[in-house]
Amino acid sequence: MNNPELILKHKNIKLPAINQLGILVPDIHEAVTNYTRILGISPWFRSKIVAHEVFYRGKPITIDVDIVLAFHKGIEVELIALKGGDECIYTNLITTTGGGLHHVGSLVLSYDQGMKRVHEAGIEVIQSGVIVTQGGAVTRYAYLDTVKQCGIITELIETRLYGIPVPQNRFFMEIGCLTGDVEKING
Repeated sequence: MNNPELILKHKNIKLPAINQLGILVPDIHEAVTNYTRILGISPWFRSKIVAHEVFYRGKPITIDVDIVLAFHKGIEVELIALKGGDECIYTNLITTTGGGLHHVGSLVLSYDQGMKRVHEAGIEVIQSGVIVTQGGAVTRYAYLDTVKQCGIITELIETRLYGIPVPQNRFFMEIGCLTGDVEKING
């Protein structure tokens, strides 16, 4: 890593702590079963998504994904299955290897402030989007091209409910189950 082209403009960008592992899988149901039975990770949660706006390399695209979350020892485990749509950030990994570890994620209180720091550091956004759930939660995310510098894609994630930042954790997912916004899935 002594290549000056790989050094970011700002040495101390220091993204927030990593608290998510994003894993691409070919089949959500099979993955949930395996992660539950082999790794002991459960329960799993699926938000009821009503809108998903996506931009890949700055251009609007349409994708169909199935996403479930679980929380294990302080880490959010996100399983993503690409079901169809345009070429996107998931396409290459799914078609070449069938899936695997895709990204690490950091939850931020202010997406706008986080993205300002990203742009100032010269980090490219590969894919970004906005997810709206049935209960009104709005998640903004951006996959950052940190592969050359860090060996993996990094994601910034902000979730708000009625304009108020909320954490992504099991407690809030359980509340979502009570309000009908989230479905609990057991392996």
